[in-house]
Amino acid sequence: MKHPFARTAHAAVAALIAVAAAAPAAAQTQTWNYKSYRKDPLSGQYDKERFLSSTIRLDEKDGKATFRMITTGRGDPCISRSDLPAEVERTPDTLILTVRPEMSGCEPFRYLIRTDGSGGVRQHLRNERWVNDGFDHGLTPAN
Repeated sequence: MKHPFARTAHAAVAALIAVAAAAPAAAQTQTWNYKSYRKDPLSGQYDKERFLSSTIRLDEKDGKATFRMITTGRGDPCISRSDLPAEVERTPDTLILTVRPEMSGCEPFRYLIRTDGSGGVRQHLRNERWVNDGFDHGLTPAN
């Protein structure tokens, strides 16, 4: 014969498991300092001497990642208007953050950020290959 509390104990354990499973996963946010280079109005080329200090943010929650660029003034309309879905890959040395802007005419890009805090690079997708953009964007932790 089962103990009278056995059924109650099983029900309590089942309830705790259900609550734990339904609880949202802890959100994780990371931010980095970022140099947003500006285009020269005459040549249309990006100028390595002119940039805005910005912050990029990665939010991860419930298995989904979002990217956000926070900048002063008018930022790049492809990425500065709202949170964008992101793909995140991690290796022991690098965090790879890929963003595919939803706005028409905007190209995918990604950041390869060194996990030791020493910076990283921005890449653009060109002819099906990721190519460094050639600028020092900073990409150091913003704490």
